[in-house]
Amino acid sequence: MAAVLLLSVVTMVGCFGKKNENPLIKGVLGEWQLTKSPLLTDDTADIIDVYVEFKSDNTFDLYQRDFTAPQYKHYTGTYLITDSVITGKYSDGKSWGATNGYTASINMAGQLSLTNVDFTDDISVFEKKTIPTDIKGSTTRSAVVEQDSHRFL
Repeated sequence: MAAVLLLSVVTMVGCFGKKNENPLIKGVLGEWQLTKSPLLTDDTADIIDVYVEFKSDNTFDLYQRDFTAPQYKHYTGTYLITDSVITGKYSDGKSWGATNGYTASINMAGQLSLTNVDFTDDISVFEKKTIPTDIKGSTTRSAVVEQDSHRFL
């Protein structure tokens, strides 16, 4: 009888101790590569390459090779997930391209889709992929995000 009572108390404490955690928060953690975007076309596939790492401390590292440089640029910043919307700021204080953030979802194939809240035809798809060490090691750090360069978040 005492064992049953103890088990009941432990179960109740365990249930009350858990918060209603948003599964998206755990789902986005890790390293991703951009695979689909309105700017990623047959003509640009060889010159645009983007990786992002979402960390558990709500920071991110973004590695981007684009039209402007053969070398990857390294951007850092913070992000926040509220319900299904992810918002972020670069380390220079500028917000991501989507003013009101991106609706984020992860499908059964494990792809992360980010849909611009204000322009729903602006959808970027990322797949889980480890960022190659040569990309992390060959970047130029961009503390300030250039006004003219396109950023993929």
